[in-house]
Amino acid sequence: MRDAEAMAPSSSARRGVVIAATCSFAVGCVTLLGWWIGATALVAIADGLPLMVPNTAVALVLAGVSLWALGVRACPAPLRRLGQACAAVVVALGLVVLAQYIFDWDLGIDRVVFAGRVDFPGKFPGRPPPNVALCCVLIGLSLLSLRVETRRACLFSEWSALLAAALALTALTGYVFGVGYFYGLPPLFPFTGMALHGAIAFLALCAGLLTARPDCTALATLTASKSGGLLLRRFLPYVVLVPLVSGRLFLFGAARGAYPIAASLSLASAITTLLLGAMLWVSAARMNLLDEARQRAEEARAFLATVAQASDDAVIGTSLDGTILSWNPAAERLYGYCAGEAIGKKLPLLCLPDRAGEAEAVLARLRRGERVERFEAVSRTKGGESIDIEVTVSSIVDASGRATGVSTICRDIGRRKAMEAEVASAHEAERRIRSQLEAVIEQLPEAAILVDAKGRLISCNKLALQYASRVEDDPDPWGNRLCFEHRTPAGEPLAWDERPLFRALQRGEVVTGAEGLLRRADRGLVPVLVNAAQVRSDDGELQGAVAVFHDISAFKEMERQRQEWIGVIAHDLRQPIQVIATASQLLGRAAGERPVADCRKQLDRITSSIERLRRMIDDLLDASRIDARQLTLDRSPVNLRAQLGEILEKSAEVTAGHALRLEVNGDVPAVLADPGRLEQIVTNLLSNAAKYGRPEGDIVVAVDAGPGSAHVAVTNWGGGIPEASLPYLFKRFSRAPDAVPRSVRGVGLGLYITKALVEAHGGSISVESSPGGATTFRFSLPLAPDTARAAGA
Repeated sequence: MRDAEAMAPSSSARRGVVIAATCSFAVGCVTLLGWWIGATALVAIADGLPLMVPNTAVALVLAGVSLWALGVRACPAPLRRLGQACAAVVVALGLVVLAQYIFDWDLGIDRVVFAGRVDFPGKFPGRPPPNVALCCVLIGLSLLSLRVETRRACLFSEWSALLAAALALTALTGYVFGVGYFYGLPPLFPFTGMALHGAIAFLALCAGLLTARPDCTALATLTASKSGGLLLRRFLPYVVLVPLVSGRLFLFGAARGAYPIAASLSLASAITTLLLGAMLWVSAARMNLLDEARQRAEEARAFLATVAQASDDAVIGTSLDGTILSWNPAAERLYGYCAGEAIGKKLPLLCLPDRAGEAEAVLARLRRGERVERFEAVSRTKGGESIDIEVTVSSIVDASGRATGVSTICRDIGRRKAMEAEVASAHEAERRIRSQLEAVIEQLPEAAILVDAKGRLISCNKLALQYASRVEDDPDPWGNRLCFEHRTPAGEPLAWDERPLFRALQRGEVVTGAEGLLRRADRGLVPVLVNAAQVRSDDGELQGAVAVFHDISAFKEMERQRQEWIGVIAHDLRQPIQVIATASQLLGRAAGERPVADCRKQLDRITSSIERLRRMIDDLLDASRIDARQLTLDRSPVNLRAQLGEILEKSAEVTAGHALRLEVNGDVPAVLADPGRLEQIVTNLLSNAAKYGRPEGDIVVAVDAGPGSAHVAVTNWGGGIPEASLPYLFKRFSRAPDAVPRSVRGVGLGLYITKALVEAHGGSISVESSPGGATTFRFSLPLAPDTARAAGA
């Protein structure tokens, strides 16, 4: 048995039923009115045509009421029972009429209605003709089976209506072509036959009956969206109308004498065949196009089915009520159900028990024609495990745009959810670390600033803000309006490309311990040490740079006090040393020209110690002046070759045991130098070469001239200086322990002072050494201005 709701007619079908019922009811009522008032035009339509007897009019009225009550499903039960009763009366009336014809009875029912007015000649006055009686039986039976929801009842109702329609159409064709045998049987029943308006009413009833069951009658074939329905809709009107119209036209020509009747039939047949053949040909071409379109659609459908089968996402097809109709392999992998287990079940099978209503809510929205956006949900596998999925739901529509199903695509997002949780956790950890780092930077006892890869200021702690000043009209080259005034230790403005932060960010240098001055709002220029370096990510991408300023004001004050102390001590030591020197000289004179050998030896030791103490005091004073930037030079043009010769002669005592050799390469112009300081530089280097060189080894002093400066190299041969010790040679109080014999004495200021003196002259100094080989100290001095111009010319 079929679902009654599913078989209910559509609104257009209900309108057709109502129109057919109204037509039958109206024809019957008008005919009865004609009998009542004696109007022949309402009973027979035209003179010479069969009349519609009162019983036929009553049958049409009852059939119209029955069709309206039974064909419209919304009628209440009492009206449906009324319709069934009317249909039964119509069947009984038709059967009684047929029985009277068959058994030659006269039961008197033909004169029940308007008995005094049934006054026309005939064997059976007032009795409906047999074809009308048979139509009543067939239509009544079709009405009685209209409410029975079985396939057999549907077919019975359909065929009954179609047979009645064939009888009515035959009668109508007889009227069109003027053939009385089609609507009556004059030889047997003169003056009887199916009235013209009766035939039309019966055809309307048959159409209403077919329309009332559009799902299982011939109307389903006519209204189908498939190729057969399309062909039938296109071809049926021509099949019905062309023969009728063409036949009537040719008969009209024959009646006017235009051609014989036989010729009219031949012409009608030929023209009808030609027209129907042309229409059939056009319909066939149309069908071919539809077949091609259907084939392409099937190929596209097969392609989509293949894509769905190969998809990594679960693709589930359901009906509008949520019944699963298709289930791809990805759905099997995701949920654990095989296709046989899932197909035919409802979608809540995949939902958690407390969330089963969500699927029905989504389906309800689709049935209402609403659009459902992609959403996330929690689903359930065959094993009862919960899984996070992303769902895409869309309606499946047919060619007419009517929704016929639902496509659901489910994607497992459990891994993505876990990754998102990990990312969120990492971001939270990063935020905590960043907050901690910002707190650490903010609470640092040193000023710190951070810039991005383009030099834009990102952050600076509260100590750094004390060194910053805001400018509106003249930002720095990186566009920062919070600027820092950086100067050299001497107080001169520092070039932008020499600032530690620029060197770190643009050149990649790691700047450590760069001394300078920064302006502070409350204290003016403050001495600082600057450290700067690039900031890079784990993959090496440049993120920016960081600079840290360390206030060394306290250290500078201690250094100043130390320098003052050294100066005071050195100055105070000079007097006792002078006293000792004077006393030793007096002792020497008192001893005479030939003192006791032991006495002379002790006097020489005193003199040597006094000289060593003087050199140490001089070195301490020079170092103090260098640190205080108070070192002064009395520079003048100096003949370097002659000056070096004199220095070597004076250094005989310092280099005792070593052979000195002066090598001059070419002409050496005069240099601009302080002769006394030049002697100090060379003497320190000769003393260093004598101390650390091979005993009785040669010491070579080489001189040559270059563009704008003269170059002096002091070379000795010995154990050499380890490479790791080279960077520390020119530091204060620094010595290379691996290369210094234990017998060598000193405070470690000689090379420090030498470097400072060379740089004070505007030159530079460097050292080269190889273990077990030569050690060479090279320094340069600027040429005297006139000499330099002559050399350039």
